Amino acid sequence: MNQHVYLPFSVHGLPFSGTGASSFTCFSSWRTQSEIEKRKSTSSIRLCQWCTPRFARALAHGITLCLVRATQLRVRQRADRTQWTPPKRRSLSGTKLGQSKAVKQSKDTKEDTKSKSSIGLESSEQVELPCFSMRDPYASLLLHGVKTVETRNWPMLKDTSGPCLLHIGYKTMDESAAWEFLWRNDLADSKDLERLLSPPPGLQRGQVLGLLDLEKTYQYSEEEMRLPDVQKSVVSEVVGKWATPIRRAWWLKSPLRAQGRPGIWKLRLPRAAVPEDALRVLGWRASQRDDSEQQLAESSEDIQDLPRLMVFDLDGVCWSPEMYQTIGGPPYRRISDGVVRNSAGEEIRLFPAVQRVWSLLYSLRSLGVRVAVASSSRRHKALPLLETMEVSSGISMMDVVDRRLFEMYYRRGEYKRPHLEALLSKSGVAPTEVLFVDDSAKNIESVRSLGIAAVHLPDGLSEESWSRSLDLYKSIQGQHA
Repeated sequence: MNQHVYLPFSVHGLPFSGTGASSFTCFSSWRTQSEIEKRKSTSSIRLCQWCTPRFARALAHGITLCLVRATQLRVRQRADRTQWTPPKRRSLSGTKLGQSKAVKQSKDTKEDTKSKSSIGLESSEQVELPCFSMRDPYASLLLHGVKTVETRNWPMLKDTSGPCLLHIGYKTMDESAAWEFLWRNDLADSKDLERLLSPPPGLQRGQVLGLLDLEKTYQYSEEEMRLPDVQKSVVSEVVGKWATPIRRAWWLKSPLRAQGRPGIWKLRLPRAAVPEDALRVLGWRASQRDDSEQQLAESSEDIQDLPRLMVFDLDGVCWSPEMYQTIGGPPYRRISDGVVRNSAGEEIRLFPAVQRVWSLLYSLRSLGVRVAVASSSRRHKALPLLETMEVSSGISMMDVVDRRLFEMYYRRGEYKRPHLEALLSKSGVAPTEVLFVDDSAKNIESVRSLGIAAVHLPDGLSEESWSRSLDLYKSIQGQHA
């Protein structure tokens, strides 16, 4: 006996019926109701060539309609769920649970007031500073003093200058690009690269690890962004439009736990986390350092005898031996006043008058006297040495130098003329108000045509050579008066 299956579709208004053998009869040949009943009982049911495509189209239309209606139903049910609101909670006031909760809240408020009062007592030992986040390796290069300018394509730091905290994120950028740039431009020794691209031992990423002294942000021109010296200061061939020079950078004694955020935010810095040589930037002055500066101001030369821009060569003028003559490098260790020892055990000494002259120039910064560097020394050795060598208690040689006026590279056949041209352009100081000292006669001759006072010091900076340099500067000043 055949089992009939009735389908919910019709052709010419007549229903289809099929058998278990999946065969259908052609309804187009049926004319009367009796024939329809008769055909339903037949065992062989087929579709003719004319009815087959029409039946297929009707079947596809029915399936599509069912899917659309099912989708509409799901959307309506989801909308009903989003409009659902939870029932209101009944009040616990008057019950035992409500009374215990009220007691706990009162205790918490008392503890909060105690903590706030304790914070108020320690506010003199804390300072609120702006903070921003960066990723390694460029954040560590900034705090190690290799990267001296931070650039971005939008002026995030335009309204921020002076002391600022630096947060180093967990995630890092591609180290291979920075590694190659440092090696190709001789900015760091290959043995020292791993140290420069990461925080010191004991400091982990994902925290506030550094303190910066920022200068005012300004905008680079398209030509400046392609200059090799600018790219070296950024440690990248990709330079942003907005530049923020870094006067000085310090690693904190202890990290501050904080989560990185976009843009600039505020954070409180305790005095205990600040390095000794950074206290002055935050207004916390050490008494010994203040006394030494007062003595320097009382015993210093006449300010009229000093140039507005003092430019030093380093190797052979400030210290001996020169960096290319040493085997070792950083880390350096101070062993006595004006003497440090490098990683190979070699001693590097300052010339006799360096500490007194540089301390004097440091104390006269507020009067407009600036110190610049024009050197062709090995950068990866000289920079850490400037950070380590002190001219007085807590004041390193790098503290004395204006970081924006720092030219250290080698140009074959051009000697020091490119260095002084760049310094004159950046500082805006007239050539007649510049004094340059160098131990190479060729370097001195290369810059005389610029109109500056250039003095040859073949035996380094001594009290006698310093007096002779000032006499030459005063004589040039008298000629232009």
